[in-house]
Amino acid sequence: MALGMRLSASAYETVFDEAPDALVIVDPETNRIRECNARACEIVGHERADLLDRDVTALIDGVQGPGDEPVPPLERDDDATRTWVLRTGQQTVAPFDVQLSPVSIDGERYILARLTAATDEADRSDDAVDRELKSRAIDAAPIGITISDPSQPDNPMIYTNEMFEELTGYSASEAVGRNCRFLQGPETRTEPVAEMRGAIAAAEPVTVELKNYRKDGTPFWNRVTIAPVRDDDGTVKHYIGFQEDITERKQSRQALELADHLLETVPSGVFRTEPSPDGTFEYANPALASLLGVDSPDQLQDRRVADFYANPDARMDLVESLRTAADDAVTHEVTLEPVAGDPIDVVITASLTVDESGSEHVHKVVQDITERKARERRLERYERLVENLPIGVYQNTPGSEGRFRLVNDAMADIFDADSTAHLREQPVCELYADPDERAAFSERLCERGVVTEAELELTTLHDEPLWGAVTAIAREVDGTTVFDGVIQDITERKQYEQRLKEQRDDLDVLNQMLRHDIRNDLQLVTAYADFLRDHVDDAGRDYLETIHESADHAVELTQTARDMSDVMLSTDENRTRVDLRHTLESELERVRSEYANAAVTVDGTIPQTTVVADDMLHSIFRNLLTNAVQHNDREVPTVTVSASERDETVVVRVADNGPGVSDEQKDEIFAKGTKGGESAGTGLGLYLVETLVDTYGGSVHVEDNEPRGAVFVVELPTDS
Repeated sequence: MALGMRLSASAYETVFDEAPDALVIVDPETNRIRECNARACEIVGHERADLLDRDVTALIDGVQGPGDEPVPPLERDDDATRTWVLRTGQQTVAPFDVQLSPVSIDGERYILARLTAATDEADRSDDAVDRELKSRAIDAAPIGITISDPSQPDNPMIYTNEMFEELTGYSASEAVGRNCRFLQGPETRTEPVAEMRGAIAAAEPVTVELKNYRKDGTPFWNRVTIAPVRDDDGTVKHYIGFQEDITERKQSRQALELADHLLETVPSGVFRTEPSPDGTFEYANPALASLLGVDSPDQLQDRRVADFYANPDARMDLVESLRTAADDAVTHEVTLEPVAGDPIDVVITASLTVDESGSEHVHKVVQDITERKARERRLERYERLVENLPIGVYQNTPGSEGRFRLVNDAMADIFDADSTAHLREQPVCELYADPDERAAFSERLCERGVVTEAELELTTLHDEPLWGAVTAIAREVDGTTVFDGVIQDITERKQYEQRLKEQRDDLDVLNQMLRHDIRNDLQLVTAYADFLRDHVDDAGRDYLETIHESADHAVELTQTARDMSDVMLSTDENRTRVDLRHTLESELERVRSEYANAAVTVDGTIPQTTVVADDMLHSIFRNLLTNAVQHNDREVPTVTVSASERDETVVVRVADNGPGVSDEQKDEIFAKGTKGGESAGTGLGLYLVETLVDTYGGSVHVEDNEPRGAVFVVELPTDS
C-alpha cells in the first residue's frame, strides 16, 4: 500500500494542504471542483473561492491518455492516468501528469486528481519507481516507523508502518492521531521520556531506551530514535520515529551485567586458568584475591596457580580428573597457602571449556571451608570425648517402643551390657524399675523440651537396682522426635543418702530422748534432792549440793546436746527472718535471773534489725553469756553487751572481766572438745557457737578486753 493511502483522516487536511503536488477533488457526476489545495490554485492562477464549484473541464485545454489516445478528462470508477494541458496563471498552457483515484468522503464518491508537471516518459517512470520503492521500503522496514505532525496539538502520529503494529499490537487506525506516549506504563522511567521531550522541543534528533507496553500489557524494551524532518526552508514539518524491540538484547546485557556483578560480589573465589603445570590466573574475582591474601585481583594476574597450592601436585590431579570425569565438573578438597596468613582449607569445583580458537580453559570456584573443617575436627574430638566420658551419653526415641539410637561405652558399663550394640537392642522402658515412670518422664520431656538432673530408679540388664541422674533434651531429627541425654550413676550416692536418712532418723529419736526422757529424769533428781534437804544433817547437805550441781550440769549437757542435734538436723529451708534485739534481750533476761550475783549490762542500744537464721540463734548468745559468767574468776562477774550495724552486717560484742583467753587458745577455743582453763564443761558450747554462726554466713572471734577479760565478737549478715 502506498504511503499516501495509509494516512489517517485526522492527518488528511494537513497532508492535502501541504502536499507539494496540486490536488483537486472533483464530483464525477457534474465535473464540479469540490476542493483544491494551494498548489492547484497557484498553477491555474485562481483563488480557491473562484475554483470551488467550477467545471474542471473549463480549465483543460486538452486531454491525452496512455499512447497518445484521446480520452475523457475523468475516469469515474477506476484509477487512471491522464495528461491534462491546463491554462496556467501565466496565460499559457502546460502539460501536467494527472493521477486519478476514486475516493469516498462522508459516504460520497469523488475523484482525486493529483497533478504534477509533465516530464518525458523516462523521467516519469524513474520518479514513479523511486517513489514506489521508498514507500514499500518504509512499509516493509524491519523496525517500527512512525511519522508525527508537530503542527497539530500534542504532536500526534499521522503514519505507522506494519512493523509498528507487529511490535506494539496497535493497528494504524488505533495509533494514528495519538501521541506515542500511550505506549508508556508503570515501569517506564521518567528520565528517557524527559530526554525525548527535550529533544523534540529543541528540534534535535535523540535516541533513548525505555520500557514500553504492548496492547496486551506485555512490557518490552524499545530503542526509540526520533529525528525532525525539515522542508527546504528548514522548518520542521514532521518527526520521524524509529522503534526497535531490544528486549532480548537488553536482557542479555542485563544478564551479562548481573553475571559480572555476581562474580565481583560473590563470597566464593572464582578464577580461570589454562590446564598446564605453569597455568596462570587469566581472571580472578575480588573474593579470590581476599582468600589468597592480596589486595586486588590485579595482583594475581599472570601468577602461577600452582604456587598457592600446599601440594602443587594436587592441581594437576584436579586437571586430570576433569579429563577423565563423566560429569562436566569435578570437586576436590585441597589446602591453599595465601600470600599472608595461615593455610586455608578449600573445596574447588572445576570445569573444562574450549573456546572458539580451540584453546582450553579451566574455570574454578573456590569456597573457604576452613571453619567447617575446624568444626569437623572439633566434632571428632567431641565424639572421642563422648566415647571416653565416665558418664553415659545416649540418644533414644520416645514412647513405649522407644529404642536407643546412639550410646557410648559408659552407657554399656552403667547398664551392665555386653556392648553398645547389645544395649541398643533393649527396649528403653525395660530399663526402668517402674515402666510407668518411663512414660511419665517421656511426657514431661516432650512438654518442657528439657529435663535437668531427674533422679530415676532404673535396673541393669541383670536386674540389679540402679539410680541414675538424667539430663535430657527433646529435639527433631529428620522429622522424628529424639531424646539426647546424659546419665550419671548415682547408686552409691542414693545408698549413702539412705544411710544418712536413717542416721538422721536415729538422731531425731535421740534428740527426743534428750528433750524429754533424760531431762525429765534429771529434773526429778533435782526435785528429790530439794525434798531431802530438810531431812539430812550438814554433811548430808553437802552431798545433796553435789547432787544438785551434778544434776544441773547434766541438764546443761542435755541442752547442749539437744542444740547440737538441732544443728545437725536443720536445713536451709528452716531459715527465716529473726529479730536480733528480741533474741538478745530474752537471753540477757535469762542469764540475769539465773546468775543474780553477776552484773550483766548493755552498752548503748541494741539495733532493731533482723538476720536470716532460725530458732537456734538464741543458742549463740546463751552460750556466750553463760560462759562469760560461769568461767569468770571474779567475785562479781561483769558482762557488757553491745551491738552495732554496718553496711550489710550487725556486730554483737560480749565482753567480760574474767581471766581472758590466751593468744595460744584464741585459734583453738572454738574447736570441738576444747575447754578453757579449769572448765569442767564438754568443750561443745563454743564449737556450737561457731557452727551456728558459720551456718548463718557470719563469723566469730575472740579479742582481749581491757583491763582484763575477753571479748567474743559475732558478726552476722542482716536481712536485706
